[in-house]
Amino acid sequence: MAIEFKHGGRTWRADTVEEAISLRRRLESEDRAAIEEGEEPDTITEQVWTPDNVMELLRALGNQQKMFLSIMFEGGTVTSDTAMAKLHLGSDLALAGVLSGLSKQLKKLGIKPWDLYTTQVAWAGKEKARSFSLSNGFRWIATTLGWPEKWV
Repeated sequence: MAIEFKHGGRTWRADTVEEAISLRRRLESEDRAAIEEGEEPDTITEQVWTPDNVMELLRALGNQQKMFLSIMFEGGTVTSDTAMAKLHLGSDLALAGVLSGLSKQLKKLGIKPWDLYTTQVAWAGKEKARSFSLSNGFRWIATTLGWPEKWV
C-alpha cells in the first residue's frame, strides 16, 4: 500500500515509510535551497511525472493510446492527420475517442492532459490543423524507463 503525502500543492507517493521520509526530507531541503536563493518554494514548479506514475499510466492505457504516445515520442510535434494515419483512424472523431480514453486514465492519476501533451491549432483559411507535442517531463522519465523500446 502506497504512502501518500502533500507537498508543494501536489500529492506524493512512496512505497515504504523509509522512502516517504527520504522523499519528504529531499523536498524540504529543496525548499530551503530555494529560500536561500531568494525564491519562494511555492513558485517552484514541481515535476508532475515520476517513474511510478509514468509506469502506472502506461500499464493502464489501451493499445491506441500507447501508440498515440509513441507517435509523439518518436515524431516530436505530430499533426492530427499524421496521428490518424499511423493509428489507422478514419476521422477526427475517432482520434477524439483515443484522446478521451487517454484523458480518462490521466484523470484517475490526478494529472491534467496538458501535463502530458500540448495541442496547437493553426488556421489556413477555413482549414484547421491541429498538432500535438509530448511534454519533456514525461519524455525524460519514459526514456529513463526504457519506453517504448522495452515496453513493446
